[in-house]
Amino acid sequence: MSTGRPGVSWGVLIRVREAGIAAVIVALIAVFGLLNPRFLNAENLGAIVLSVGILMILAIGQMLVIVTRNIDLSVGSVLGLSAMVMGMVGRDLPQVPIPLLILIAMAVGALAGALNGVLVAVAQVPAIIATLGTLAIFRGLTFLVSNNVQVDPEDIDDRVQDLAAEGPLGIPWLVIFAIIVVAVAWWFTTRTMTGKRLYAIGSNPEAARMRGLNVRGLTFLVFVTMGALAGLGGAMYVARFATVNPADAGLGFELAVISAVVIGGTNIFGGSGTVLGTVLGTVLVGILANGLTVVGVSGFWQRFASGAIILLAIVADAFVRRRIEARQSQETTVRST
Repeated sequence: MSTGRPGVSWGVLIRVREAGIAAVIVALIAVFGLLNPRFLNAENLGAIVLSVGILMILAIGQMLVIVTRNIDLSVGSVLGLSAMVMGMVGRDLPQVPIPLLILIAMAVGALAGALNGVLVAVAQVPAIIATLGTLAIFRGLTFLVSNNVQVDPEDIDDRVQDLAAEGPLGIPWLVIFAIIVVAVAWWFTTRTMTGKRLYAIGSNPEAARMRGLNVRGLTFLVFVTMGALAGLGGAMYVARFATVNPADAGLGFELAVISAVVIGGTNIFGGSGTVLGTVLGTVLVGILANGLTVVGVSGFWQRFASGAIILLAIVADAFVRRRIEARQSQETTVRST
């Protein structure tokens, strides 16, 4: 049973993959900069950083879910619901402190994640089915709680909007929150026994159960964590856009988040994935989406490109894994003889 610590071959594969993603990021920046110099201006780069910050918060949670051999398709809907509740509370109760508004958004997300966790970990509903269902439920709840009325910029406290514009050392709080999430996730997955057990569950759930691991409890935990991070992403969404429309808040985030995680090297079948790879995958997806928009590529072709990249990443990962497993099997046979 894997403990999340890859052998030499896997370690080399991970480093090569991450170096390759970094090289692609540099190449994309150069290409988009040549096609349209506006891509490299300070305003556009700042917009990329803010968008990537929100996406990164969600991608870290999705990585933890996928590592356990599950998936959460409801992240965009949870973000939208959390953003709407936070926006409405801030509009109707302007005296509520900003930190409490953020916690309210995270609590809404955590409750949504708990529902997903119960369906998957307790009721044993396949994650892809459970979260496809809750995707629609949470989107519907967003319409119900808002009465299909959007939250407008004048409803949002300026201090909330400042989270995406101001912060220590000139770094927006939105970016700082993303950095904190990344740092905590790195520590959790590499330095704690609970984090390492997630990889064991994803590698072989039955073996993990036989070893006495609380598979259901840990699975529930990652879905609640995913929900809370989607709630934090919702709070940052409010800060970033200052508008929450029940029809499109968080719409399409599912594909972007899964793209970032898979491109970053997390195995869609569970058991492996790194925080650094997820960060690089998120940056690549953010740059690609922004760059295609800046150079005038239509939304249809942007979605096509995202889907194609996911498929290429999965196919390439499966091919390399089969080659390494075959090599390791051959080496084992040679040693045994």
